[in-house]
Amino acid sequence: MDNLNILIITYYWPPSGGSGVQRWMFFAKYLKQLGHNPIVLTVDPKHASYNLIDNSLTDQVKDIQTHRTYSLEILKLYSLFKSGNRNKAIPQSYISNQSFFDKLSSFIRLNFFIPDSRIGWNYFAFKKAKKLIGKNNIHCVITTGPPHSTHLIGKKITKKFKLKWIVDLRDPWAEIFYLKNKFRFKYAKNLNLKFESDVFNGADLIITTVGNRYKDIIMGKLSNSKKIHKIYNGYDKSVYDKIKEIKPASFNIVFTGILSKNHNYQVFYDVLCYLNERYKDLNMIFTFAGKIDKEIKKLYSEKINFIDRGYVIHEKAIEIIKSSHLLINFNYLNTEETDMVSGKLIEYLASGSPIINFSNSAEESKSLLKNSIKSFNAESNEITKVANFIKEEYDCWLDGNYEKDIPKNIESLSREKLTNELVELIKNLVD
Repeated sequence: MDNLNILIITYYWPPSGGSGVQRWMFFAKYLKQLGHNPIVLTVDPKHASYNLIDNSLTDQVKDIQTHRTYSLEILKLYSLFKSGNRNKAIPQSYISNQSFFDKLSSFIRLNFFIPDSRIGWNYFAFKKAKKLIGKNNIHCVITTGPPHSTHLIGKKITKKFKLKWIVDLRDPWAEIFYLKNKFRFKYAKNLNLKFESDVFNGADLIITTVGNRYKDIIMGKLSNSKKIHKIYNGYDKSVYDKIKEIKPASFNIVFTGILSKNHNYQVFYDVLCYLNERYKDLNMIFTFAGKIDKEIKKLYSEKINFIDRGYVIHEKAIEIIKSSHLLINFNYLNTEETDMVSGKLIEYLASGSPIINFSNSAEESKSLLKNSIKSFNAESNEITKVANFIKEEYDCWLDGNYEKDIPKNIESLSREKLTNELVELIKNLVD
């Protein structure tokens, strides 16, 4: 089959910002360039609970057929009570548990909105999907989560229309980190597991972005383990190559993305303390682009010249990555069993800067970082090792001997190459 009509159902779509939108934005872009017809069903941004906005991303998908629907969003009500604004306090990656209001909201969210609080979109999405399927010769339906409630739309569609269905898991479902150590009634846990099981066993293919450990977990829940495939998040070479590299006059340590108390952030603070105790007047800066917890920002600011660029558009984030002398990444806490791989790790690799990935038992990240000679995964007890490495790289830079090392095989991880992998999976499924 030469030309594929693919219905992609995704909650996150431009102008939504952040990492959640980029995977299928780029897949759709390159599916179109490869001669296929991606049709996107998403939520109307006027009604969506987007934590981040990046209007620059709309140019990437201007040629993609996109359909938007209404959604009933409980998170907008939460944000209104929390901040007086319907959008300002939309949570991302972290369920706060500080105030009584936070605790009550968390309890309601975890026990009454299953599998997640964006399930209010499902009715409207399914209604629109029926019309799109009636008007188009759809070869395959793809649902991507989080939010994993999106997969319930796919389950309902394929039951009615008997279409081929691919489930894409950008993050784990029942094992996702923010459910760990949270109180949930037994019925809530069981219902979430039932939804997950129904989706996993109903799908024709399951694609994951995370490691082999999570694949093993899924295999334990499936009657057919051969339908699991891994496709990494990649980097967009066409965008990456056109952005100039501008190095500052200081040794520039860079992090881009979201940094919350659900991340392994404490280790880097301990490293900074170690360096400050032993060396004076180091010409180092820590450049942050993204969204950072205020308390973590204050913590780091006490130990290093901290430059907070705030949330920036994606191309600006790449420019900041390319301006680095050292890149650091923080994995989420409690992700050891699923071995999650950060979506931006491949964008980091494409820069050629050395990378320190702060995470415990991250075998998948270790495997990826082997593509870069100086990059490595740092466990929580490796403070001395990390500090010594940073000082060595700093001294090398100070002596004028700093060099980047872009992996020779990096183009195999480009978005275009990975889209070709996706196309092969779809063709094998629908032929």
